[in-house]
Amino acid sequence: MSKTDRNLQALKWLEKEQMKDNLEIKSVKDKLINEIKSLKKDDLFKKEEPIKKETIWRKIRKMIWGN
Repeated sequence: MSKTDRNLQALKWLEKEQMKDNLEIKSVKDKLINEIKSLKKDDLFKKEEPIKKETIWRKIRKMIWGN
């Protein structure tokens, strides 16, 4: 076996491995994209309930009636 044949085999092997890696990376990317698409906006960003401000009337009523 000559040195060029060995080099060609190594080059072909390298190309095959790169193709395998690219396919694997693409499949992982697609899987991740589908997972992200399946998430809902509400799950990611939860809204906080607004704090109810007590009106002056409620404060006065609370002071007078003790409720």
